[in-house]
This record gives sequence, structure tokens and C-alpha cells, in this order.
Amino acid sequence: MVMSIDDFISRAIIDNLNTGIVVVDLSYDVMLWNGFMAKCSEIPKEMALGKNLFDIFPYMPKAWLELKFKSVRILKGYSFISWKQRPYLFKFRHNRPITGDIEYMFQDCTFLPILDENAQVTSICIIVQDMTDIAISQKMIDEMLDANKMLQQLSHYDGLTNICNRSYLEKLLEKEFEKAKRDARPLSVAMFDLDHFKRVNDTYGHLAGDEVLKVVAKTVGNHLRQADILGRYGGEEFLIVVPDMPEDELILFCQQIRASVEETTIHHDGIDIRVTLSMGVAPYREDMKDYLQVVHEADIALYQSKKLGRNRVTPYSHVDKIICRE
Repeated sequence: MVMSIDDFISRAIIDNLNTGIVVVDLSYDVMLWNGFMAKCSEIPKEMALGKNLFDIFPYMPKAWLELKFKSVRILKGYSFISWKQRPYLFKFRHNRPITGDIEYMFQDCTFLPILDENAQVTSICIIVQDMTDIAISQKMIDEMLDANKMLQQLSHYDGLTNICNRSYLEKLLEKEFEKAKRDARPLSVAMFDLDHFKRVNDTYGHLAGDEVLKVVAKTVGNHLRQADILGRYGGEEFLIVVPDMPEDELILFCQQIRASVEETTIHHDGIDIRVTLSMGVAPYREDMKDYLQVVHEADIALYQSKKLGRNRVTPYSHVDKIICRE
């Protein structure tokens, strides 16, 4: 049989496409196997034609693929699978030099019904597109986004205690301040630091002091609600942002935190260490201009706690007069 010029051109195009084209009959025997498939599978056309697809590739998900073929036959429409759903149908090696842990060619596959003159499905065409470059690019983008997210998180949190650092804490507090001002909702700030913390460092060393800070941060964090924000304000000084809690409940809440820290034993290098904290509490008021004023008043109340003997909680409302730091 002499091949027409149209058939010759069609075959030449199909064989030289940078896309895989396979046609199988309804028994899944291969009827067409183009150059891309021969090259990537290392199976010549003459060895593939007439062979059953599942015999050539026994690793293929036969039950799943048969359902795909059945759907195409019944609906007489195309079906598509993306590399994001299933990385590959054919285990073809890729030729990309930089791929990380990508072993096989990523593929988009389209399944098309081939109809006869009576609109009956006689065979199915599988079109295989190499998506490895796109998959690698997407993987690199995802990894970069994950790295940026991690860097952003690292920039927000204190490396020792894993709670908010001062700059991020102040950003969150400013947002809560604006929310309280806008919605007329309660907001309070509790500032505390550890009593005689320098003595801990001088007696047991700075590694012991670091362990104390970590344990105290974790102990305090265990008492907080989801809406509360704990941050390290500097050194052994911490800040808790407490939205939507009435002042009488707030004082009890802070007393529970103080007592919990006092009852906690920190174990370090065979040594048991106990610490206490002093705390000052200040609520938001409508006449306040910014969040710094709430922090300032909590700081004044904290200073009063220390002046009265430490290991106590002092509300700003109990401070008799403005106390300046000596």
C-alpha cells in the first residue's frame, strides 16, 4: 500500500512532535507509538505495536487507568490528568541536570476517544506532555515561598524563648489598640520581669539563666487564651497583651500566672532553680493616644510591684502617684 503525501506528512509530524502520542484499541493493544514515546521509553516502534499496554508497562495502575478508558468510551469525550494530581503515567527518565529529588519526567496526560463513521469509539489516544520544567520551577517557587515564610517567622519570634520578639509584639499590640479604640472593647497590657534575675546568672551562669527564661515563657504561655499575645520585651522583661477581659478577671488571671511561675522548679545541669516575677497591669482607656501609653502605665505599675517587695501583681489603678525611675 502506497502512503499518500498527506499520510506521510501526518506521520512525519506525529513522529517528530515533542509530545508523546499513543493509540490503543479497546483491548489496550498499541496501534500507534510515536517517536517521542520510542525515545523516552527506549522501546522501538516495532517492538511496541501490537503489544498490550499493560504488558509493556506492568507498573501502570491498571484498575485506575481502565476506569479512565471506560469513562472516555462511555462519554465519548476527553479526560485529563495533571502532573499535580499524578506526577506521571509513564516512568520516563528526564534529562534535566538540576532536579533535586525529581526522578521521573512529570507529565500531563490527555485521553481522547477515536470514533468511526458511526460515532462509535474504536480506540483511545493518549497524549503525553513533558511538564518537568514547569514542575521543577513550581517546586523551586514553593521552596522559596516556604523559606521566605520561615525567615518571616524567624524575624517575628525570639530565638531563645520562641515567643514574639519586641518589634513584632509592638505591631500586634498596635493592631489590638486600634481595634479596642474602634470597637470600644476591653484591652489590657501586663508587663512582668523576673525578680533578682541577675543573681541567677551570677550564681548559676548564663546558660542556666537562658533555661529559666525558656521555662518561664512556656509556663506563662500555658495559661494564655488563644487571643492573648506573649512577647519578650527585652532581657528578662515580658509583655502580655490581653484583649476582651474585664479588669477583675484580669487581676485573677495575672495572679494565677504569678503563682504558677513561683511554684515551678527549673532543672538545669543537676541544679534546681526557683524564681518569682513582679507584674504591672494597665488597661486601655478612651483618652489614650496610642499603645505606648498603655505600655508606659503597665511599666509604672510593674515598678510599684518591685518597690512593694516583688513577687506581686499591681494594677495601674492602685498606683498612688506617678513614679519616675530612679
